[in-house]
Amino acid sequence: MTNEELRALNAGRRIYQIAWVTRDLERSLKTWVETLKVGPWKVFAFTDETVKNLKVGGKVVTEPFKFLIAISWMGETELELIQPVYGPTIYERFIQEKGEGLHHVKEKIEEKDFAPVLAGYREQGIEVTQTGQFFADFHFYLDTEPGLDFIYELGNCPVQDLPAGAYTVYPPEAGAAR
Repeated sequence: MTNEELRALNAGRRIYQIAWVTRDLERSLKTWVETLKVGPWKVFAFTDETVKNLKVGGKVVTEPFKFLIAISWMGETELELIQPVYGPTIYERFIQEKGEGLHHVKEKIEEKDFAPVLAGYREQGIEVTQTGQFFADFHFYLDTEPGLDFIYELGNCPVQDLPAGAYTVYPPEAGAAR
């Protein structure tokens, strides 16, 4: 591609999220709030009951799993902290191999573009390592780590009106039960 083609292609793209994995979500949340003044954080439990069609390495996960996800915003960028708890996920493998730290960068794409965009990556030899659905949110993690040293994620990034009790908030509001 020419530089002009690259500029035109990237003008409409959006990096939506940057994410890190941690062994201790509460410690990480406390440090982000105290050190960087980032928060509040919405904390979700992703389990075999809340995530549909979780696939790791192209295979449907049939055993119980759980990972915790915390979301906050800095300007227009969503920040995500992830703690694997149990079950097969790419987060646990990542921590085992690399330790805690930067895990992925997420690009927002339209649902109608999932198939052609994923096909384009497959043509480059880049496969999906994990995918699933949390309410209306779809995610696709790409195996870009060998070349980029981080995972690239694609998702639709919808604004979701989640049911009461779907998440907790950190730090809790003054007087709120934890």
